[in-house]
Amino acid sequence: MRRITKQCKNLRGFTLVEILLVVGIIVILAGAVALGVNDMLDPARRAQSSVRAQRTAQSVSISASEQHLMNIGF
Repeated sequence: MRRITKQCKNLRGFTLVEILLVVGIIVILAGAVALGVNDMLDPARRAQSSVRAQRTAQSVSISASEQHLMNIGF
């Protein structure tokens, strides 16, 4: 009987405090990683936006030139 009781004591699980502590640490680390990734992506988004604006301006310019050529009879 003592042997069974001793084995059951060794099979204890984690306490609620331990689990909450680990979950809290994981949340803090995930937040730090998310902020770091967001800061790294911000310059890339600005560069991509700039490229899109340049392409749009070129398209408008080409379209205006084609429209002008059509108006003068080409």
